[in-house]
Amino acid sequence: MKTFKIMIAVVVLSTMALSGCGTANQPQSNTVGNTPVNSTTQSPSGMQGETSSNIKDGVAKMLATANELKNEISTGNDSKIKETGPKLEDTWHSFEDSVKQKYPDSYGTVEQYLDPTVAGSKATPLDKQALSKLNDQLIQALSNLQKKVNG
Repeated sequence: MKTFKIMIAVVVLSTMALSGCGTANQPQSNTVGNTPVNSTTQSPSGMQGETSSNIKDGVAKMLATANELKNEISTGNDSKIKETGPKLEDTWHSFEDSVKQKYPDSYGTVEQYLDPTVAGSKATPLDKQALSKLNDQLIQALSNLQKKVNG
């Protein structure tokens, strides 16, 4: 029970620390000729397709990694858990801004479960029961996002 309390404290502190690392989404103003262009409101028409494709690919990679983590948790392979967990965060960073812009509700839900899952995968000793539950919740959040992206 003491280990569980320590794990929860680490997860909460990590989440609080990581939430402070975000950047504000402030519009950047550029000038083309004599006409100011606001980069947050105008985008090339082809960007929407690339964004959706980027999100689809990213979610698929994250789901594969989360399922790999689930397998490692069930087999009890601590070294692979510690190796696989941080891969989730690396993949998420590659497309999270697109998700934040297009699917803000899903972004918040994924973040809610991603940060503690990654932190739990790095903890020593591992609380596999808590990590498994967090990872299952992350898989559900990613599946829901995938359904939204696929329409």
